Parts: sequence; C-alpha cells; structure tokens
Amino acid sequence: MAICIRFKLLQTHDTTAVYSYGDCSENLEGTFELDLEKLIASEPSLETDMKEIVKVLKPSLSETKDQHQANKAFSKIYKHYKETKEYLLHGGYYA
Repeated sequence: MAICIRFKLLQTHDTTAVYSYGDCSENLEGTFELDLEKLIASEPSLETDMKEIVKVLKPSLSETKDQHQANKAFSKIYKHYKETKEYLLHGGYYA
C-alpha cells in the first residue's frame, strides 16, 4: 500500500512552526506544531514520545491515534531543518 502525505507551513513564531498536513487524496485538514530549535538544543532521549515533539493540534481526516502522517511529515521537515536551519515551506512524503 502506498503512502502519500503532503504538508505546508502555515506560520512561524520565534522558533515554533505550525504546519497543515493530510494525505494526498484530501485537503490539508490537519495541523501540527513543532519547535525544532528547542528539540535540537534539548537532545531528547530515544524514549521521548513523538507526541511531545510533534504536537498535533487537529488530526487530518484520515489520521489515526498514533499520528503516523504527522510524524512522517516531521521526518522530512526535520531533515531539511538540520541541513539549512530553516523550516521547509511545503513538501510531501511518498513511499
């Protein structure tokens, strides 16, 4: 089964960013919040719950309780941020 997730930066405030997201067959109905500067500075342990890192404000229409879609979007955004120190404006995850 293919996975297709899209995301778009809605706003930033200081070091925090809010993104809209959803699977490719729906509108970007979900929203989540990240603070990557704080995340990188705090070096969380491997036991840190992803819900503490990726704060889902509103789940997308097809999102499950485990926030799988938001976490996949986070992985792309985090990789870009580590390389550029800038939040990714928009993108997708395809597998």
